[in-house]
Amino acid sequence: MRMFEYGPAEIVGRRFVCSCGKVHVSPVKRVTVRAGAIEELAFAVRELGGSRVFMVADENTYKAAGERAKALLEDAGIDCAVRLLTTEPGFERPEPTERTLGNLIMSFPRGYDAVVGVGGGVVNDLCKLVATPGDLPYIYVPSCPSMDGYTSDSASVIYDGVKSSVACKCPDALIADTDLISKAQKKLLLAGLGDMSAKYVSICEWRISALINGEYYCGEVAQMMRTYRKAAFEHAEAAANGDPAAVEAIINGLCLVGFAMTYAGCSRPASGVEHYYSHLWDMRCLEEHRQCELHGIQVGVGTLLSLRKYEKLKKIIPDRKKAEERIRAFDREKWKKDVRDYFGASADKIIAIEEKEGKYDAERCLIRFDIIAAHREQILQIIDEELIPANELEALFKKIGHPVKPEDFGESAESAGAAFAHTSDIRDKYILSRLAFDLGITPDELREDI
Repeated sequence: MRMFEYGPAEIVGRRFVCSCGKVHVSPVKRVTVRAGAIEELAFAVRELGGSRVFMVADENTYKAAGERAKALLEDAGIDCAVRLLTTEPGFERPEPTERTLGNLIMSFPRGYDAVVGVGGGVVNDLCKLVATPGDLPYIYVPSCPSMDGYTSDSASVIYDGVKSSVACKCPDALIADTDLISKAQKKLLLAGLGDMSAKYVSICEWRISALINGEYYCGEVAQMMRTYRKAAFEHAEAAANGDPAAVEAIINGLCLVGFAMTYAGCSRPASGVEHYYSHLWDMRCLEEHRQCELHGIQVGVGTLLSLRKYEKLKKIIPDRKKAEERIRAFDREKWKKDVRDYFGASADKIIAIEEKEGKYDAERCLIRFDIIAAHREQILQIIDEELIPANELEALFKKIGHPVKPEDFGESAESAGAAFAHTSDIRDKYILSRLAFDLGITPDELREDI
């Protein structure tokens, strides 16, 4: 069997000698996705050598699944100390900041030897980071299918005001009880589908960057994403209505995204420019002390916006003279001012990233332009093969009740436009905004019609 033919429980512990040149393996030791799975929690803790558990949840996820998890552990004779994440003033939910992480680390009880996280993506990412320094056993109990990367070896946190991906350990075990998860708020179920929609853009951009930059690419890992994205969307309507069997299909896909990221050694299988909308909205919300929308919802809308921009990009014929004029006209001092105006307190870190990476270096951009122009037909073919028409995804989102525009969750067309203009600033990943810059295409030329 090939990688994409396995489910998450079957793929655990397997080594794949791949045609990409890598041997793919994940450190995850157990994945259980089924009705009543939480009953296995105490066994999983014991299996991993734990006897005294530090449990992390928030107020909502503790009520949804944490109380049951704590009772099961204590009934099995396992000590359980609970820490509920605190919410910053003015926010509805805990945010993955260095302050939140520091509070967790400071409250970790001496002598405890395992971590259990009960909740969504914020809880999972923070717990992975807490467990990493001492390589403590970590068991994740998702309370909702609101994001992917459950089983990945990275965590998304806001550090010095910048949304960053930080290397960490994977969960050693994932216990997903579909009876509990299917009772989550519909919005949380929709968020998981929004995050899965990103795999259209992420695989497309991965292939494009491999062609332009010679970046590592694995076709087997990419096919994993296509296979489980398809399965997730075949169950989208039923999952949005809380059907446990459909929710199980969504969770399987979300779990395998984490395996794919670990196999590839990067976030390429999971995220592209659509995720950067979410990262930037999160950063702006934190800067402005206002609550951001759920990550998966932001990503779903970011995917729609990205699909529309790619549809516009396809119609633009590369013009080297125009591209060179615009690339050489890049004003670094003006850019720095724009960055300071947009990013506020985190601007200096963004500027330092560019000084190190040189994404806007004219000579490098023009070399890439020539590669893009020479391979335009291949790039158009990749776009056609990987991307769904924006109107098709929008129709599905409307059918299941997923937001379709930034205004649906308190952002605006203007904030989306500003976010896209800065997507190339925060990380060194070759995405749509960088492709457009190399072609001399301005953000306004790709402004989507909503």
